[in-house]
Formats: sequence, structure tokens, C-alpha cells
Amino acid sequence: MKRWGLGLAVLGTAGLMVAGMVPADATVTAPRQDVAASNIQSTVFAQRYFSCYEDYGCSVTATLPKTWRYVKLGSDEFRFLDRSVPRMVRFHVNLGGEVTTAAAAKKKQAALRGTRGLKVLSRSTTTMKATMQQGPLIVTTLVYTYKSGSTTRWVATRYIGQWGDKHANIEITVGGRLKDRALLTTVLNKATSSVALSG
Repeated sequence: MKRWGLGLAVLGTAGLMVAGMVPADATVTAPRQDVAASNIQSTVFAQRYFSCYEDYGCSVTATLPKTWRYVKLGSDEFRFLDRSVPRMVRFHVNLGGEVTTAAAAKKKQAALRGTRGLKVLSRSTTTMKATMQQGPLIVTTLVYTYKSGSTTRWVATRYIGQWGDKHANIEITVGGRLKDRALLTTVLNKATSSVALSG
């Protein structure tokens, strides 16, 4: 598998932390023990390449946890799974830009109705910086929890418009245990600021 696509150029890998955090941070602040449990400091991030083809290389790249296992879900959908605990980050990289990021998040929230134990924590739109010259980024983030068996799952789904476009072209979702929300917020922010598409 080639690691580099024809049209994908890394123009900058420094400054991976973005100025804006997930809008739910003020509402869902992780206690000190939760941060430690998530092992934020011990998680190693690296530039990951996916949607790869032997003849054309890889068409998507983002900064993600180095050891999380890559799974291709479909032609435009990809997931990276933590090998040690049930948490993940998932990408849909071709939404088509038919609706705004705000409208996409509102539609997602409506689709969640009936989910067991659903609690919507926040839905908000902001602007973020990009480290791969894909910005500015217009992002809308929906944060919620739900029940899976006896476990509460924490999820943040973000819709992204690149180059200042308010229409949603990329969706990134992170999910895991409630105590993992601090690490998952970091994963989401790094993925958002660094995601880049070729072509």
C-alpha cells in the first residue's frame, strides 16, 4: 500500500492543537480522574493515511492516535478503533456539500430520537483553524450520550466545511466511554484541524 497520493501534499504538521475546542467543553468538563483514565498524555498521535489505492496512493490524511486500528467501512467511510478499550473515531469524507454544517447536525439530532437513554448535551457552530491549509473550517458539533447495555456512551459528531464554506463535506465522529470524553475531544480536534483530501 502506498502512503502518499498524487494530489495530497503535507503543507504543515506543526500546531496540531486548534484554538477552538469542542463547544461542549464548557458543559461537559472531565473531572481530574477522568483525564487520567483516558491516558491523554500517553496517547501518541501520528499522521495517518487512508482511502488508499495501489495505483493512486492515499486520498485522505489526518492526525490520529498512532496505534488505533484502521477499518474501511465503505468507499468514503473509515474508522479507527482503539485496540485496548471501546473507543473510536469515524470519518465520512464525501457528504457532497448539499446542506450546511448546522443543518446536517440538526438532521442528525432528529435521527437520534428514540435512542435509548439519549441526552443531547450541545449543538453549536464555530470556526476552527486548519493545519493542512484546508481552512478556515466551519464546523458544527453535536455532543450527546446514550445507553448501551448498562454503559453510558459519549459521542461527538462534527460536520465540517473546508476553505470557509459553510456546507458540510466531511463528518467526523468520536465515541467511547463517558470517562474517555477528554481524550476523545482531543482526538476530534486534532482530526478536524488536520484532515486533508487530495484532488
